[in-house]
Amino acid sequence: MTAPRCLRFIWCGIFALLLACSIPTNCVCQPDSAIAATTSAPIWASLDILLPRFLRVAYNTRTWVRDSLASDTTNDVAKVDQIYRHALAEANGNYIIALLAAAISTLEHRHIPLAIGIDLPLTFETEADFNQRVAKLPRRLFADRPDGDDRDKLQHFFASAWLTLALNSRQTADAIGQGIERGERLLLTGETEDPRDIRANRLGQMFAELLRSHPTAVPSIMFNTWNRKAKRGRKGL
Repeated sequence: MTAPRCLRFIWCGIFALLLACSIPTNCVCQPDSAIAATTSAPIWASLDILLPRFLRVAYNTRTWVRDSLASDTTNDVAKVDQIYRHALAEANGNYIIALLAAAISTLEHRHIPLAIGIDLPLTFETEADFNQRVAKLPRRLFADRPDGDDRDKLQHFFASAWLTLALNSRQTADAIGQGIERGERLLLTGETEDPRDIRANRLGQMFAELLRSHPTAVPSIMFNTWNRKAKRGRKGL
């Protein structure tokens, strides 16, 4: 992919992500029975037809994370698989749409604090819905921080996997991930480059490559493999 086309794709992806996050959850994809029970049925039906498929998948997945994902932390890595599998089912097996939907569903910031003094909103969920969803997200993912909070690494993992498949290039996805890290340091308040973000990006890229040859693979394969190596003192990445 040429540099101009790649740049256009990136900006289209960013626009799509922000558009997806700007629509309230309760405006998308109510079940047919629920639609029929409301007086606004024609409005909901029209939205369901007009909204792009990935938006419907993303919001159904995000709502499922908020309302149905288990809140226990007995096996957080397994919960990552649950999010991915639900997104894949919603997407009827389309890996690219599923990975993008999973990335949107695991966003754990409501806004981005820009250094110029402006907060860029990432979601227009109500505060209660946002807090309920984020509280459900898996947080113990890596062995080097077993009691830490890695919820922000989920969006890195899924978004980088999505870029790898969508662009058909792990190298391009990795360059974008590193560029975002540098951009955060320059544009965002109080941000520094985080090598653990890069780690999550690269695990996502590796997962995307694995899907090409093993379409039934799940994210826990990547996290568990890294954790086994880390416990043996061979962290890599």
